[in-house]
Amino acid sequence: MRQHPVYALTMNNAEVVPETHDNPPWYARDSDGSILYSGVPDRLVGHPELARRGIALDYALKPGVVFESLAKDEGPGDRGFVVKVLDLEDEELEIYERLLGCLDSPQNHTIPCEVVRNGHPMLIMPMLSRMELVISRWCKSFSDLVDVFYQLVEGVAFLHKHHIVHMDLCFGNVGGALSLPASYHAALRLGRVYIYDFNTSRQFTRGPDSQPAITLPETQVPPPNGITQFDPYSWDVYCLGVLLNELMDLYAERKPTPPRLLRRYALWLIGNERGCRAACRCRPTAQTALRVMSVVRWKVSALGWSLKMFRLPFSAIRHF
Repeated sequence: MRQHPVYALTMNNAEVVPETHDNPPWYARDSDGSILYSGVPDRLVGHPELARRGIALDYALKPGVVFESLAKDEGPGDRGFVVKVLDLEDEELEIYERLLGCLDSPQNHTIPCEVVRNGHPMLIMPMLSRMELVISRWCKSFSDLVDVFYQLVEGVAFLHKHHIVHMDLCFGNVGGALSLPASYHAALRLGRVYIYDFNTSRQFTRGPDSQPAITLPETQVPPPNGITQFDPYSWDVYCLGVLLNELMDLYAERKPTPPRLLRRYALWLIGNERGCRAACRCRPTAQTALRVMSVVRWKVSALGWSLKMFRLPFSAIRHF
């Protein structure tokens, strides 16, 4: 049986965010008025737009904000849906509307989802596979791992091209489509990696190479050296390097050690932060990183073809 996380939070170990009339958090309440952190609030249980789609939410992924509908058939490839209540005090709704308007672009790795405006705005999204499963089940070779790297870098470069900065790029805010149930959004593509959760994301007038540092919001990736002022575009690239390093560590648990080239690439993105207050030069822009990753992908593909041609062990590629 599929397992899901249980939030065992209490007033002593979790900060309770005050509820407003419309903006999240929307907490479920027990009969005595206490918060049920893993529960689904009544206003979502009976929501007409969810009922019309046959979506019955089961528990909270992020208490009061993000909720999941578990797959009911548990068949191969059958997964549930995620519903996120949007906070209208941040830029997430506007960013999703911009990005969903250009899903036809192959460089756009925003998760295909639906914005529901009947009542308070919320998102209905397909439940993607966690990156642990993407690495363990889909990455059968070095070239598969490089493809995942390329997609992530491509997705960040696309955001930055449109002057959108994610600000919280991390392991929990990306996922992959390992299967495609018929009920999913038609734009979801098998084997594709997607980026989501734009609640701390920002839109800027200036682009990469010209945006000065801003104060970082609360993020899941700790800033290097305790720095709180960061060029936001450069911060995304730093977080991307940390993410790629984590993915390589996962890959190395089950497969031969990844090529040193990939490790050096991730460390290049992480850079050596010096606390720049103007546009940061401590690491490459996402667009430069994408150009280099294009070369890396070609090199790995060519080496893999050569190894097969001469029937050499594929582990020989690890030294590059």
